[in-house]
Amino acid sequence: MKKNHLYEKLFARDFCLPSVEAWVRGESTNPKGWTELKQPFLPYIITERFDDTIRFNYDLQGVDWVCNLLSKLAHEDKSFLKKIEKTVLEKLKFIRPIYEQGRIITLPELKRFLKELEDGYPWFEAMWWFFQMDEDKVKDLDLKELEKVRSLTDKLCNSSDTVIRKSLIKMYPKLEELSSLLTTQEIFSGKLPLKSELLKRDMGYFFGNNKLLISKSRPEIEKIFEIKFKINKFDSAVLQGNIAQKGIARGLVRRVMGHKQIGEFKKGEILVSSMTIPDFLPAMKRAAAIVTNEGGVLCHAAILARELQIPCVTGTRFATHILRDGDYIEVDANNGTIKFLSKKA
Repeated sequence: MKKNHLYEKLFARDFCLPSVEAWVRGESTNPKGWTELKQPFLPYIITERFDDTIRFNYDLQGVDWVCNLLSKLAHEDKSFLKKIEKTVLEKLKFIRPIYEQGRIITLPELKRFLKELEDGYPWFEAMWWFFQMDEDKVKDLDLKELEKVRSLTDKLCNSSDTVIRKSLIKMYPKLEELSSLLTTQEIFSGKLPLKSELLKRDMGYFFGNNKLLISKSRPEIEKIFEIKFKINKFDSAVLQGNIAQKGIARGLVRRVMGHKQIGEFKKGEILVSSMTIPDFLPAMKRAAAIVTNEGGVLCHAAILARELQIPCVTGTRFATHILRDGDYIEVDANNGTIKFLSKKA
């Protein structure tokens, strides 16, 4: 049934490999738990590690199938939303106290944490989609109680990743940051790969259909899965987005695509990222301004920029594609625009 379906990057984050596996396997569970119908569009998600961040590429027909089915079930069965609320709360019982505290956990705890996280994702996904669907799909639905439950997961993804990442470094100190590239199976079995293998993964990988593929190009992945990645076209001369915190700043660009660049960030530079996460705070405090691909006026970058009183433009879509380290730019957050003053040679 699946022939050259179109996959689009919906977001990008610097997540460790076990976090990626839990997310992708969880959302790809078939059937998903909240329905007996099987997802006809698989692989549903193909992630790509590139430029020190993870691109989450979704099958667009798969997304439509999920959203249409959720809307249909919620309108036909008045108890459906309550079922999601109740199940999400149950799935959060073990993991939420851990990621809210941000504490380092033991190996037995980590094994359970990863399993509970993966088991919860089909339900988390269902809940999250209700707040991202077109208005016509949620018309006449009362989402107030579901919104309260959804707010409990605001920190779930980023904070869970931090817990996993820090716990792995504590368990495998010799591997240091490379421990974030271990698979769940390797963590569970204790059979660790050679450092050379982890370095290859660090250079880039694809994960989809429960397969980890390294040293592969996009065309090769398209051939393996019989898919196509959507290529977004953009005008490199125009860069604008949402006004998250007003102000004007000039400075050199420093792209913070993941944890690696946090320590390299210098005071007065312009922080450019797909989307900021709490772990980026040390760099954000040193930034003259913040520019992101994703997000609106209530995203993490926007909220922190207002607290720090620094100019911020979010939702530019292509900032990390256009701007390069060392470019000298002006961030005009009064008008939501970014312009080059001089490009790095």
